[in-house]
Amino acid sequence: MNITGIIAEYNPFHNGHALHARLARTETDADYVIAVMSGNFVQRGTPALIDKFIRAKMALLSGIDLVIELPPVWSCASSEYFAGAAAALFQQLGCVSSLCYGCETKDTDLFGQICTILNSEPPRYRQILNTRLKQGCSYAAAREYALLALLPDDVKPAASAALKKPNNILALEYQKALSASSPAITMHPVLRKDHGYHSQAVSGGYASASAIRRLLESQPEGFTQTLRGIMPYDAFCQLLNYMNQYPLLYENDCSQMLHYSLLKNAADGFSDYADCTPAISNKICRRLNDYTSFSAFCAAVKSKNTAYARISRILMHILLDIRQSDYALWRSRSFVPYARILGFQKESGALLTHLKKHSSLPLLTRASDAQKLLSDEGFVFFQKHLFMDAVYRALVTQKGGRIPKNEFQQQLALIQAPQPKIP
Repeated sequence: MNITGIIAEYNPFHNGHALHARLARTETDADYVIAVMSGNFVQRGTPALIDKFIRAKMALLSGIDLVIELPPVWSCASSEYFAGAAAALFQQLGCVSSLCYGCETKDTDLFGQICTILNSEPPRYRQILNTRLKQGCSYAAAREYALLALLPDDVKPAASAALKKPNNILALEYQKALSASSPAITMHPVLRKDHGYHSQAVSGGYASASAIRRLLESQPEGFTQTLRGIMPYDAFCQLLNYMNQYPLLYENDCSQMLHYSLLKNAADGFSDYADCTPAISNKICRRLNDYTSFSAFCAAVKSKNTAYARISRILMHILLDIRQSDYALWRSRSFVPYARILGFQKESGALLTHLKKHSSLPLLTRASDAQKLLSDEGFVFFQKHLFMDAVYRALVTQKGGRIPKNEFQQQLALIQAPQPKIP
């Protein structure tokens, strides 16, 4: 059985994602396509726009055979941990043949040269990296400088351009993680079809998820017609149905809850939280009296060598109680203790049977089965997972006044859908 994996957020699902799913199937000759999808919190350190089960349904109705959740401990982590956890999930499933990812630069040889340096971290690389960090560079800038210093002159211009593209950074982390832990899974890149990860352009049937979120936040006249042109029809219907019941979430919807968490924990500082440092903790404490909102506080705490996105992730880690010790423990345990399945297509029942046969992870399809399927340690991880989903539900309830279903009330998404057409 030939199985191809995709790592995604689908926040929300759009035509570019549908095309990616179709190309993943056809270009790798896959029998099935599995997506590891971020849960209710996403990699830039914000709540997902839409509940994870609805995003899973969007994907299943638009070409994905089965969706597995990337737990929030890792779904709102840095690109290295985000990619490492997703790759570890695929590796532990035991039957995934290839990973198909979207990128802005389709050059696996170049990425291979970069990954060789990153995985081996030769002394000269470490020396240059540390020197640049001490000089006040951000980690991304320092890493790029150190890499370019070690790469051959003839590839430096291409490497410099590639390292400035956000999807290339994730692609690099995927290749780095798989080459270190699961070289049997082959990498299959496809070029992005939309206007770029951060682009706000909406035209030609394609738009980035960022542009769609901005459109949904502002809701200009005729926005639903615009959405209809850039999302698969079934995903579009799922979105409208969700919006009729619950509010969409944005970073500032976390403002009050985050403020309380910061005030409650300020006396002990924040150095114990994932990705935080004593210097960042001190700055958070110094600026706390000026707190007005999530986004304004991110802007106040960020600096020349600490990007807004990193601060956003740190604040989300504080809100969700994700500690440095959580990272250390679960990295040593191959990142995740189970595969939380959010849904699959009815026609893909054979895939689920195949996964059960080959996976070294328990396959969790119902929250109520967790205690009997998981080890004591795995169940502790799951309880933390439940807490984070409860925070998301509280945010939805606070904004919209209607209580969503909890993890035990949610039904596994079983979808019977025809294969989608290329948008």
